[in-house]
Amino acid sequence: MNSIYFSEEHNMLRDQIRRFVEQKVMPIAEDWEETGKIPREILQEMGELGFLGIRYSGEYGGSEMDTLGAVILAEELGRSTFGGFAVTVLVHTDMASPHLDNFGSKEQLSKFMPDIISGKKIVGVAVTEPDAGSDVAGMKTRAVKDGDHYVLNGSKMFITNGVHGDLFFVAAKTDPDVKPSRGITIFAVEKGTPGFTVGKSLKKMGWLSSDTAELVFDDCRVPAENILGEVNKGFYSIMRNFQNERLVLGAQSMGEASKALELTMDYVTTRKAFGGVLFDKQAIRQR
Repeated sequence: MNSIYFSEEHNMLRDQIRRFVEQKVMPIAEDWEETGKIPREILQEMGELGFLGIRYSGEYGGSEMDTLGAVILAEELGRSTFGGFAVTVLVHTDMASPHLDNFGSKEQLSKFMPDIISGKKIVGVAVTEPDAGSDVAGMKTRAVKDGDHYVLNGSKMFITNGVHGDLFFVAAKTDPDVKPSRGITIFAVEKGTPGFTVGKSLKKMGWLSSDTAELVFDDCRVPAENILGEVNKGFYSIMRNFQNERLVLGAQSMGEASKALELTMDYVTTRKAFGGVLFDKQAIRQR
């Protein structure tokens, strides 16, 4: 979207992302809808181009741009018209990895952030449960301290990147005896950790290229060093990033709306020019 707030650097980023989407996404994204998966090579190429670390520190491979850079990414992904592709990327860049960026220790950042920015590791955030969606404080997943580990038990539902992701920032109750908002902690849990499994891949009506899953934790032992931020302060971490999530989802919607308007006007003009002849969906989408 045009704005007096976008600099030349922002406009260059927009042009680069738009070219990538037009050349590498639009021609083949229908296939991703069929397979229910974004190829890892595409995500890694986005990492190589700097799209997955727009706001993160250069120390880990990021571009150190401002929030408007993330807005541009979301708008241009929205313009692809493939919501599943857009949300796969945005969960990675702006809904999950900010928890690490905001609250990760130096050791955690050094361990995980370079692979997140490069696209070698895809991340998700696991907060929602079968009986606790917007009511974050109502979650039932528990984490009990056992020596230098915590033992997680419970399940998470509707987790984007849940099937094919590599690392998850998981919220669990660590103190059931206090007000719920004061007893939640976030853990970094890697796929393959014993006791952590994908319960099932969930079918959806749309956004088919975005994998969505139930995650199950059954006596899953996570090192205490994998806690993000402070013990029992996870609720506030989640609330902090909700604002960022709303921002990028709004920008994605704006991108989708602008592309829809563009396609509609294009379609009407073309139809008039050819005497009312109709074109198929794929032909219109590629215009």
